[in-house]
Amino acid sequence: MPKPDDILTVYTTDNATEAEVVRAALHGEGIKCEVGGEGQAGLAGIGSMEIQLLVRVEDFDRARALLERHHHG
Repeated sequence: MPKPDDILTVYTTDNATEAEVVRAALHGEGIKCEVGGEGQAGLAGIGSMEIQLLVRVEDFDRARALLERHHHG
């Protein structure tokens, strides 16, 4: 069973700008969010790399709901 401080991927993208916008939106809602994989995404000669937005388990449902509202709204 996950612990409240465990980290889950709530969103993935291959666009570093989009990842930062989503991270900032989550942060603005009081949800701590870390970005993983962005360092590899900008390497020359590499195709699209997955950038993961990571939140704590306890914030996952709220973050997911926010992203769903934003995507469909």
